[in-house]
Amino acid sequence: MGKMRPRRGAAKPKAKTEVVSVLASEFKLAPDRITTMLRSVGINPDQLGEGEDLGLCQEVIACKIGDRSRYVNTEEGYEEALDEQLRSFDEIYVDTAPILQEDWFLYFVNDAMEIIKRRKKKLIVLEKTLEELHGLKNNPEKDRPVRVRATIRPDLLRTLARRGVVRIGDTGSIGIADDHLVRLFAHVGSAMDLLLITQDRGLSERIVRLGAEMEQKPKEELPKPWYQRFFKRTEEEDRVVGHRMVACKLVEKGRLKRLYICPECDESYYDDLHACGGIVLCGRCYLRLKEEEKRQVEVNRKKREAELKAEEERQRRMEEEERRLEAMRPKETVEQRLLVQKKRIYRRLSWILGALVVILLVLLIIL
Repeated sequence: MGKMRPRRGAAKPKAKTEVVSVLASEFKLAPDRITTMLRSVGINPDQLGEGEDLGLCQEVIACKIGDRSRYVNTEEGYEEALDEQLRSFDEIYVDTAPILQEDWFLYFVNDAMEIIKRRKKKLIVLEKTLEELHGLKNNPEKDRPVRVRATIRPDLLRTLARRGVVRIGDTGSIGIADDHLVRLFAHVGSAMDLLLITQDRGLSERIVRLGAEMEQKPKEELPKPWYQRFFKRTEEEDRVVGHRMVACKLVEKGRLKRLYICPECDESYYDDLHACGGIVLCGRCYLRLKEEEKRQVEVNRKKREAELKAEEERQRRMEEEERRLEAMRPKETVEQRLLVQKKRIYRRLSWILGALVVILLVLLIIL
């Protein structure tokens, strides 16, 4: 039997694209293996242009082989800052959206992995989140990057679970995942400090308001082993500890930004993760209140100045009245005073003379 000839007019196989060549060189893998991995998530390497979708393809290969060394924040002092942010929480929950948000979750996981292991903590991903990822990977209404990430992120989560970084939470829930998360935080947060990482602003606001409400209640005491109960006495102030229920989102390179709610305008905003409550004045209201305070200080100053001026005016009028009354009083001259003294002397002399006359008369009568 002779060799089969290719059909006339059949398209020749396309050459490996520039993207595949770059990925093969970067990950030290064969181009055919790169091509297989890309096709497994629905990416056709033959349809990629030069440099097109390189970042997304890098994510695919990195998640498939578990090599995420390129997703590391090299800024000096960032690891210490992240450790300071994460170590105070008992449990860290990750929602669906940040897992799919570009390559930010890869940065966050790589930066936080050693901290989580050292602090004996875990990233908790609910089964409901995995269900959402499964539903998104074949959703035609979503963009291709979202579908691809929804396909490869479960591989990454399973790898992290085997390494003890991620724990898949058994929710046993039905319905909307956001509602279940709020109910779960209301239950677990009575005894634990919780961090939720989500891009959903509405969900973050619900968690922050729930945390502020729970701050008014005493924190439940976690059950302790018998030896701790026997040897360590629990002080009363140790039982009453405030709740820390914090909602953050991921930003570029996996940084955490915390959601706060302003008590003045009731609007939410994102800022750095600080050790404080979730109900904090926003910058706009802070400046407005400072301006109002400044205006009030100025009003009080003018009021005091007006009161002082009124008091000075009252004192001036009193002094003028006294001077007027003083001017109206008759003033004695030296001559008038001498005349008064003379009259007084004459009056006294007349009294004496009168008394002497009376005495003389009495003596004459007697004799």
